[in-house]
Amino acid sequence: MMRSIYLLTFLFLFLQWPSFSKVIENKAISLSREIYPFKTVCGDMGFKDSLIEQAVGNSKIDCTSRVVNILDFCKKKTSKRQNLIRGRVDALTKNNVVCEFAKSVVLKIDCSGDSFKCTNRKRLDCENLKKAFAYSLVLTHSAYDSKVLTCIYSDDGPLKL
Repeated sequence: MMRSIYLLTFLFLFLQWPSFSKVIENKAISLSREIYPFKTVCGDMGFKDSLIEQAVGNSKIDCTSRVVNILDFCKKKTSKRQNLIRGRVDALTKNNVVCEFAKSVVLKIDCSGDSFKCTNRKRLDCENLKKAFAYSLVLTHSAYDSKVLTCIYSDDGPLKL
């Protein structure tokens, strides 16, 4: 039983960032999640009579031939007090949407591989990663050291580490 829980946890973490295989650290501070079934997402986005809902990659769902961007749905559901960092298909159930919120995100990317092409402009590189990891947060720090890009995103307040 415990072995299957560990396996599911590992798979969840592994599948969470499929396009960024060189993520060293992705720490969300004060993380919270809201989970919605595909049927609810399709209905709230105006497709109430959807017969079949299915994932289209990690960031979109198909509501009977009408594609919905999960981030757009999460933005619609977000209050002004919440800091939306990403919206995605739930990697475990494959039939739910997860909207994630956090006060800050610390991201470290290994730039030595081919998964993300780092440039010598660390701030621009961090801004390019923002939509995938820290959508509504502000980039407050960027550094490049030993082929590791570090980006810290936070809300408008001072960052408390």
